[in-house]
Amino acid sequence: MLAAGVLSVLALHAGAPPAAAATQGVDPRFLALMKHACGGPPTMEQKQREWRAIHDMLADAMPLAAAPPDGATVRVAQAESPSPSPSPSPDQASPEASASPEASASPAATPGGPAPSPTPTFLQIPKAPPPGPVQLIPPTPMPQSSPLMTAVPLASPTPTATPGPIFIVRPSATPSIPVKGASPGPSASPAPSGAPTLGPNQVVTVADRLSGSSDEHQPSDLIGNVHVFYNEGTIVGDHAHYDGDHTITVTGHTYLVNRAQDSILYADKIIFDTTSRHATLLKGEGESIEGVQQGKLHFGAESLVTRSSGVTHGERANFTTCENAHAGYHVEARTIDVTPGDKLIARKAVVFLGPTAILYLPLLIIPLVEVTDPRRQASFLPLIGYDQAEGFWIKLRIGFGTSNQYYGYYRVEYYTKRGLGLGYTAYIGAKDAHRYTTIDSYTIDDHLQNERLTNIAINDVETFSKRLRAQFGVQYQGDFGPNLPIPPSINITGSIIHQTGSISTENLEFERSMQGTISDTFSIGFIDMLTLSQYLQQQIALTYSRFLGSGVSSDTFHLQTNTHFFTKGADYNLTYDKTDYSSNPFGYDRVPELQILPHINYGTFRFGPQIQFTVGEYSEPQNHFSTSRFQGQFNESVYAKVFGSSDFSANYNLTQDYYGTGDEKAFDQQNASLSTPVGRHFINSVTYNEQHPIGPTDVPFQLFDRLSGGAHSAQDVLRFYNGDVYSVSISTGTSFNRQAQSIGYQINYRPSLKSYVVLGGFFSPGSGNGFGTTNVQAITPFGKDTTLELSTNVDWHNRRRLEDKNILLSKTVDNCYNMQLTYNQDLKQFAFNIVILAFPGQGAGFGLGGTSSGGINSIIPQNLSF
Repeated sequence: MLAAGVLSVLALHAGAPPAAAATQGVDPRFLALMKHACGGPPTMEQKQREWRAIHDMLADAMPLAAAPPDGATVRVAQAESPSPSPSPSPDQASPEASASPEASASPAATPGGPAPSPTPTFLQIPKAPPPGPVQLIPPTPMPQSSPLMTAVPLASPTPTATPGPIFIVRPSATPSIPVKGASPGPSASPAPSGAPTLGPNQVVTVADRLSGSSDEHQPSDLIGNVHVFYNEGTIVGDHAHYDGDHTITVTGHTYLVNRAQDSILYADKIIFDTTSRHATLLKGEGESIEGVQQGKLHFGAESLVTRSSGVTHGERANFTTCENAHAGYHVEARTIDVTPGDKLIARKAVVFLGPTAILYLPLLIIPLVEVTDPRRQASFLPLIGYDQAEGFWIKLRIGFGTSNQYYGYYRVEYYTKRGLGLGYTAYIGAKDAHRYTTIDSYTIDDHLQNERLTNIAINDVETFSKRLRAQFGVQYQGDFGPNLPIPPSINITGSIIHQTGSISTENLEFERSMQGTISDTFSIGFIDMLTLSQYLQQQIALTYSRFLGSGVSSDTFHLQTNTHFFTKGADYNLTYDKTDYSSNPFGYDRVPELQILPHINYGTFRFGPQIQFTVGEYSEPQNHFSTSRFQGQFNESVYAKVFGSSDFSANYNLTQDYYGTGDEKAFDQQNASLSTPVGRHFINSVTYNEQHPIGPTDVPFQLFDRLSGGAHSAQDVLRFYNGDVYSVSISTGTSFNRQAQSIGYQINYRPSLKSYVVLGGFFSPGSGNGFGTTNVQAITPFGKDTTLELSTNVDWHNRRRLEDKNILLSKTVDNCYNMQLTYNQDLKQFAFNIVILAFPGQGAGFGLGGTSSGGINSIIPQNLSF
């Protein structure tokens, strides 16, 4: 029994004979462990309790300051009942020679052979300590009439040699720990205080019995409840054979639990290499929650190899996230490689939906982490649909790239009306991250336009040093959609950025854009940003651009400078903004403009106004007019509680302008709102807005400082609500023009936690008006694990017809995958998609206006608000 082996370790740690260990001060965790160390198939709860108990007892019994030498194997086992006679060594003891009370009381003496291995739950294996000499502290011996054996310290390992297994065996007569080479005979000298020196990469083997030689280069067998603990996981079985070199073969009810405690693998046989710490599982299968968003990942293979790096490799493998793979989906592949926390790679994979093979993929890559780069968001299931313009279609994204430096997906699309479209999307980056390139391309031999249409975008970013980096991009677009014969366009951009610490940043950029013979634009610019001190910053921008169009050409040079100066009393911004045109000038110039924002301390006064002054020289080149202007702005906001529980807010803004021509004008705005709750289910909100222009609209400038017209209006919103169960809003307003205004309404109702309805529209008073279009949005369960979303407009003036219908029907099957069917009336389009729920980036987000990151978006864009 496993518990017997553990008890022997506890007895060694306590320094008591086995009988005493079994009767005095027995760890209660051991008693709990004994209750279910044998028996039928264990449950996950039993696994958890048993392995936690083993972990705690081993931690108490074997206080390791660090691990043993690289590649060393430590075996903790009960010897096969050696005789208390001092003449034979423990390695040669006969199983039948035991007659002492200590030996007979040992729980390892189980008649009928070893008991079945207990099944694990996830055990937290201690992290490997840093390399260096460490101590395995031996237990304190109990007083005995016979002398104790001497524990011989092990030599420190050298970097070039890998020591063989170290045998730590409990003899029946004394609790001392004999080590290879130690004499079991009497010794007149006391045991030394030193302990065996161990190193990193420890491998500890616990079993009921040890059979065979204890020599490090001789084979031996471990029998009964074998546990092989190593840094990356734990192997369990009924029997283990050590070949005397570096291989341990475990058989009989074998399984492996990884260190992260989220995966368990079963196999007919597990072969463990103590040097490389690779475990090979023959006909292995298992389950894992590692990297899975929902449910479990079930997998199997003819041969599974778990490497010390954490990567698991399988030959002739299969995997699924469905509890019933034949009712859901599964993937069969020639090989799979699983990198924890990164990705799953399957080669020569066949996707099965139920028993039917639906897709072959030479390479399938599934991220096991949340990905934000859309180039990693490939799906191994196709999207199928139809629309009026393109006919029936099928779309597929096939991922590629097994490293973080090169990845992407191939895009394969077929339309019955347009033809076959192929695309390539990739990320190519250097390992040092100093350079990366992204490519997005697509081409289609369009049967509708009888020509090949292509889109491509290439972007390259390079960091030459900490102070110098550059970007270059090319975009070509020839496909604008079905039946849109628009001339192709090309856009070329580039920039170089140089930074001198925190003082200066220079940016040189250019752009060239062309669209057939319609237009051709070129521009080049330079921007310099200087931080002269913590109070003074300067920015200079120079831009030259040229435009060629249908019979029109223009050259433009633009200069802009901005100086910002900060003081305790105010902020100052000095701007010079001038543009020269070869033809067709437009806009206005500031030559220059000074803006002052005073810092006024109002003390304890809560509603101090904000004031701003602007003075400058302005010109309109298209009108050949210029003059000076002084502008003052005053802004005041007030917030207060009134009438007990009502909230009142108001804002007043005044702008006053004086021009060098002697003209004056102003503009003021007033806004106020009052919100009054009544009880817990009623609230009324009133708002008022007013604006007044003072002075001529387009004097002295025709385009600059134009005044808008005067207006004033009021709105009232009455809302009834009951938590998040329902909400009814009725709104109306007036523009004080003696005309009847429409009445708006919106009703939100949640019949259950999984459904809601939204109705919204307006009613116009007057003959022939009445109700206008009412928008209806609804989400409701439509059977088991099925959701129906509907969005439509009710046209009351056209026999109450439902127009602009959008329907989404989604069904989750076996908590494994989600089937989505959509219909769009305007586009005459429907689509069907299957989304795997388990993998990050492949989960559907249905319900209450959610979106699907792996498939079709929800047709209801907004969330329900109360």
